[in-house]
Amino acid sequence: MSTVAIFSLLIGSLLGGRFRIFILPPAIVLGATILGVGSAWQGHDSAHIVVTILVFASVLQLGYFCGAVLVRARAAAYRGKAASSFDSGNSASLAQAWGRVIRSAGE
Repeated sequence: MSTVAIFSLLIGSLLGGRFRIFILPPAIVLGATILGVGSAWQGHDSAHIVVTILVFASVLQLGYFCGAVLVRARAAAYRGKAASSFDSGNSASLAQAWGRVIRSAGE
């Protein structure tokens, strides 16, 4: 069960970070189908299958939300910074600009 939760959190965060359109309903249906068939193939009872699908769907939504918030916050942070001018010919300002880029990439 914890494996399903971890993987659905990762999948949800990837989907939330990648897609801007609402992709959760098709992802939940596809994942529930795969989990249901796989669990039935292994011989689990119906209560276990339903709980597994509910855990998958809820944690997938949580991961989607967290991934979307993370990407939007990171984009807002990059939009807030003023772009430095590279056409001034000053090598010191160019070095300072690259230093800011490298420091911000590490955050």
